[in-house]
Amino acid sequence: MPSEPKMAESGSGVRVTHCPETHAGAGPRKLLAGLGGVKCARAASPGDPAPKQPARRGMATRGRQLALAVVSLLASLGAFGCGDRERSASTAQAPRPTPALRIVALTDLAGALEPCGCQSRPLGGMDKASAKLAQLRADKTPMLLVAAGDLWFGDVPEGALPGMDASTQERWKAETVIDILNRWGLAAAVPGRRDLRLGKPVFDQLASRAKFRLLPAVAPPGGEAPLSASWVTSVGGVRVGLVGATTALASGELDSAQQRQLIAALQRDAKSAREQGAQVVVALLSMDQRTGRRIAGAIPELDFVVQGGLDSSEVPAPSRAGEAVILRAARNGEGLLVVDLYPRNGAKYEDVSAWTRRDQNTSLTGRIQELDAKIRGWENDATIDRGLVDQQRAKLVELRAEAKRLESPPSPASAAFDARFVELAPEVKPDPEIASWMDAFDARLNDHNRTAFAAVRAPEAPAGTAHYEGSDACKSCHAPAYAWWKETQHGRAYTTLETRHKQFNLSCVGCHVTGYAKPGGAAVVQNQGLTHVGCESCHGAASLHVAEPDTEPARGLTKSPAVAVCKECHTPEHSDKFEFDTYVARLRAPGHGLPAKSP
Repeated sequence: MPSEPKMAESGSGVRVTHCPETHAGAGPRKLLAGLGGVKCARAASPGDPAPKQPARRGMATRGRQLALAVVSLLASLGAFGCGDRERSASTAQAPRPTPALRIVALTDLAGALEPCGCQSRPLGGMDKASAKLAQLRADKTPMLLVAAGDLWFGDVPEGALPGMDASTQERWKAETVIDILNRWGLAAAVPGRRDLRLGKPVFDQLASRAKFRLLPAVAPPGGEAPLSASWVTSVGGVRVGLVGATTALASGELDSAQQRQLIAALQRDAKSAREQGAQVVVALLSMDQRTGRRIAGAIPELDFVVQGGLDSSEVPAPSRAGEAVILRAARNGEGLLVVDLYPRNGAKYEDVSAWTRRDQNTSLTGRIQELDAKIRGWENDATIDRGLVDQQRAKLVELRAEAKRLESPPSPASAAFDARFVELAPEVKPDPEIASWMDAFDARLNDHNRTAFAAVRAPEAPAGTAHYEGSDACKSCHAPAYAWWKETQHGRAYTTLETRHKQFNLSCVGCHVTGYAKPGGAAVVQNQGLTHVGCESCHGAASLHVAEPDTEPARGLTKSPAVAVCKECHTPEHSDKFEFDTYVARLRAPGHGLPAKSP
């Protein structure tokens, strides 16, 4: 019978948990330490049934004493690979043997089940990622799937109005995300700050649902020794150690003393992993970029750092800080970071990625062009020292030789890695099973919100001010404009939600109805006559004009909307190509900014 986890108090009052089955090697376990409680749960097994319903998880603070969580994780077998639009170069790539290990990483997933469909080219979707993973499992390369940064919570849903409880929507969504991650075989994750947003009880509930590993130990403030843990495992014959850290419990960026504590704890863990035979040591970090780079540069035992906590769509090529290679995989599940490893006798890893060589070549090309132009200018300037010009010519020759070397496939003499970022583009076909889970979540949530928010109304318009009438009130006097509007995306906006069971989803509804949450406007459910992005969305509430249609100028209305009105919904997250003048020009039609056509 498994022995029970034991708890002890550190000198700072932080609870330390020892899970006998973790440290005795009796089986993979999940350990949550230093958060005022302990969770031990078995890891996923191949024979586990598919989850039936989504669930969730949360984390808590202990005030300022719990400034920071240091998470040590150990690898377990997962499976991943590459996709349609790989961020790699057109430079030549030498044939290589099968990798000894493939690491696949997600950063800052933030509960993104799927991207907003209003984007010009929506990237991401857990159903698409699942399809890619299935393809990548086919090559039989031993794989390890990890995650760093915000995992199951992103921002508060945009349609959550004051007094409305959006926690059920957030919890159910997080549960669905966790169920899918379980299905994928996620080995380990380091949480981000937003994962703690609903507090410790919710975090604990979600943690108990997860079959992947979260192993935090808390670094107390005041110069006391941080608590830590480490875990080493074999993945396809390669000994792998994972150490991790999150500043999710910190009130802000770490001060110098806290950074030193964190570095000391992680270095101890990394050394322990090496002593246990780890051939590869990877740090999973969720924190600001500066602190992450300082950690990477200060711990020579680290091979790779997966940096989460940045909430950025930018995916730079691999870079180094000290001996460690820093890697990132965008946000919101927009793609997968894939790293193929070719270890050799404990040697440090050389970057043979086409991605990196492409970026280096781009940089070199710019430098060559700039220097070449300067030299040509200097040659015509008699005041320039000829010796200095000759030095720059020699430098130009060196740069061109370096660019030429980049054209040849590298032949590493030691250990090597090949990294690539795989976008989850719109054309990727989804995994039908995961897509059905996501559809089930949408339908379940829609039914819940339809009832939960049935009585919620927008505030009443003050006496003597305009309220919203709906576009049908405009039809009798503005028939050509109304007919044109009905065929536009604005005129069909609500329908796009209804077809996908999202018309009561708090993250969507506000930008698909008219006057959402404004005096006399639409609410989540109470939106009769105000569905779609109607005339009043741009021109203002029309009741005063409807009551006195012959009054000029029209009471309470504006002929041309201000840019701020459009930007309430046309944000970078939802409308990446929005440019005010261009979009407004598209809204001119006969009877709507242009003369109406004669009958």
